[in-house]
Amino acid sequence: MRRLITLLPACLLAITNSNAQVAATDSAVTTIAAPADSTPAREKIYNARPWVELPVGFGGVLLFSTVALPALTRHASLTESQALALNPRDVNWFDRPVIFNNPDGYSRAMSHSDLFLNISVLSPALIALDKNIRKDWFDLLGMYFITHTINQTVYVGLAYSFRRERPYTYNADVPLTSKVGNAKANSFYSGHASVAAASTFFLAKVFTDYHHITGWKRIALYGAAAVPPGVVAYYRMKGGRHFRTDVAMGMVVGAASGILVPELHRIKQKHKGISLSPYYSGDGSGVAMTVSLNKKKS
Repeated sequence: MRRLITLLPACLLAITNSNAQVAATDSAVTTIAAPADSTPAREKIYNARPWVELPVGFGGVLLFSTVALPALTRHASLTESQALALNPRDVNWFDRPVIFNNPDGYSRAMSHSDLFLNISVLSPALIALDKNIRKDWFDLLGMYFITHTINQTVYVGLAYSFRRERPYTYNADVPLTSKVGNAKANSFYSGHASVAAASTFFLAKVFTDYHHITGWKRIALYGAAAVPPGVVAYYRMKGGRHFRTDVAMGMVVGAASGILVPELHRIKQKHKGISLSPYYSGDGSGVAMTVSLNKKKS
């Protein structure tokens, strides 16, 4: 999860460089274009405020990586006596098989998980390849950071509230020393799967909105968006870090974040009184929704 703070700026750099490369081509085309007064206005899909959302979103990601995540890892510590008391029979039948994955494959599984997490987080850079979307890259970048800030806020709030030991802490083949310490009891839910899903579903949502794709075609694209986080989820289980219900919950929350943040920006065009904002405090964290009911004066 810590690598997210470096991957998101990398996504920013990739999109910026791609747009810089097409700038010359775009300007060359505009020099021979029709007069401005005869050119139809380009459709605006989202009502974004990048000068506000980009610093707020980036600040939220930074705060998560430097404050919230370290606090969560300390909160999810496990002592030797607690580890010795764990019994696989206390885990429900659906999740229990994950406990018995071979520890020899943990390291390789984690490497594969990190690879597909990186691919997922950087996938929205593909937006720069679409001439209909890349002109709004600054707006979309702010929305992308806000998506991750909200997604991580929900993650921290639920991970703090629901303490659950990781599958490998139940595995008799894992040394006791590996079961003791920080970040051993924050299995619920998978932050990696959630981050990956938020990224790929954001990409799918934006693409389908700009190209007005609906129905089964949109469902198919969402299905494709579920593949990279699904791979992340699979390897998180193979690595003994999460149960089945953990990764399922992570994917649902991440997908919801990736879809709802762009959708709420569209809703604002019709209902400008609706807004979402994450918050952190010493007592906890969450997401606040503000709804303005003021009517226009006649």
